[in-house]
Formats: sequence, C-alpha cells, structure tokens
Amino acid sequence: MALELVYFIILISFSSISAQKNVCELSKFRTSNIVPIIISIVPEYALQVEFKNKSVRCGDTLNRLETRYQPTIINFKGEKNKFHTLVMIDPDMPSPQNPSLACYRHWLIENIPGDLVNFGDLVSWYEPPEPPIDSDPHRYIFLVYEQLTKLKDHLDNNQRTHFNLQKFTKDRGLQGPIAGNFFYLKY
Repeated sequence: MALELVYFIILISFSSISAQKNVCELSKFRTSNIVPIIISIVPEYALQVEFKNKSVRCGDTLNRLETRYQPTIINFKGEKNKFHTLVMIDPDMPSPQNPSLACYRHWLIENIPGDLVNFGDLVSWYEPPEPPIDSDPHRYIFLVYEQLTKLKDHLDNNQRTHFNLQKFTKDRGLQGPIAGNFFYLKY
C-alpha cells in the first residue's frame, strides 16, 4: 500500500511538470517575433495561464469575452525560496504595424513567493485586452522572471504605455524570463 502511494505521488508530480512543459510549444516565441524583438531568449518553461473557461496555449487566438477578467490560474515552476515577478504586456499598441505606445503594461505582480501568485505584491491590476477595432491581432505576452531579492519600491501604476521591458528587468535585477505564454486577440 505504501509503495502504491509513493508511486501515485511520483506520477502526479511528473504529470504536473510535464503539463507545464506541454502548455505550449515554446518555439512559437520565435515564430511570433517575440524573440528576439521583445525578449532576447525563449523562456525555459511554459507558463500555465487559464481564464475562466479557456486554457492558453502559445499563439492561441482568444476573444475579448474570454479575457475580460484576469486569469483564474497562473502556474509556473518557481523555486519556493525565491521571489518572482509576473508581467503581462501588449507590444503591439496601438497596432502591430505602428506600435508607438508599446509596450503596454496590462498586469504586474512582484515579490511572488515561489509560485504563489496570489501572495505577490500587486503593482498594476489586470487590465483586459482592448485592441482598437481596426487593428490587426495583438500579441498579449505573459512572462515570469526570477528576482534576486524581495523588491522594496514599486512602479507608478498610472503609467502603462511605453513600458520598457528590457530597462525594467535590468533595473530590477530580474533573471529570465523563466516562464512564458502568449495569445493573440483581435477586437
């Protein structure tokens, strides 16, 4: 009986890790021009993102109703003794052909202990995707970074346009991205 229980726990653990790896094909970060234009490397792991009734797989096309409320599940392989930062951006604002307001910061949580997103410090509340009516589909990117230490000061929540992800990660001393996912959305 004890051996069966150990086997079951191991099976569940591997299933969980495997599920995170299979949430999406990380190579889509390159084919969607996220790497090398937005970030320099492909995340090591896929970030599990689920809205109320929709799981996100890299490169999926979602609609505004599916993304109206913040994701109900955000799951990643985060070391328990480390802090993490989660960011959601739109690099195509106001349009992919003219991203003059990019990157637009839709969501930012810092000081996430391990993988416990709900216990992090909310810096920017979730703002649902709203691409302009006449725009081509926008990419909405979720990224998780590892922090070297717990961060003390936070950004101004009012400034969401022109979010410089590279400067932000450098200034905050963030490592990664360690996990990521993204979807497309058209009005």
